[in-house]
Amino acid sequence: LLVSLLRKEHHADIMLLASRAMCNMMDVLPSSPAALVHYDAVPLFCERLLSIEYIALAEQALQALEKLSHEHPLAILRAGGMLAVLQFVDFFATGVQRIAVSTAANMCRGLPVECAHLVADAVPQLTGLLNHHDQKVLEHVCLAFARLSEDFAHSPQKLEMLASHGLLQQLLTLVGSM
Repeated sequence: LLVSLLRKEHHADIMLLASRAMCNMMDVLPSSPAALVHYDAVPLFCERLLSIEYIALAEQALQALEKLSHEHPLAILRAGGMLAVLQFVDFFATGVQRIAVSTAANMCRGLPVECAHLVADAVPQLTGLLNHHDQKVLEHVCLAFARLSEDFAHSPQKLEMLASHGLLQQLLTLVGSM
């Protein structure tokens, strides 16, 4: 029922309340994240982030994806979640940016090499975030790259894909400024 309420595109309040209810449900019911994935809530949360019409709803969708990213990172990636959480990251307040980048870092944990294409489009955004002013955002971006490097350690082609957007130069600049 909550997932169907999240589909009510012309009723922002209903979508927001459904999203909040799902977040609260994930906090108290350990089995609810799996149920939300099963009933296709993840693509809906990603849609709410990719086409932001209501900022409160987008922030709530981001919080939901962050909760889901701990146990179901691949489901979020397959729904286009990496771009969804990073595409408009600069639009949000710093606290919300932290949630977005933390979610991205969670999605990078244990990523199979054959799923590298699910993060490839977001590498430029992640690399750009290495210039961010907030220490927590920087930590999460570095964690994301560390996890991806670990995931792709035995695939030089995938490591090259990570480095192809100026990652090494950005990291050298970051280390040099510390």
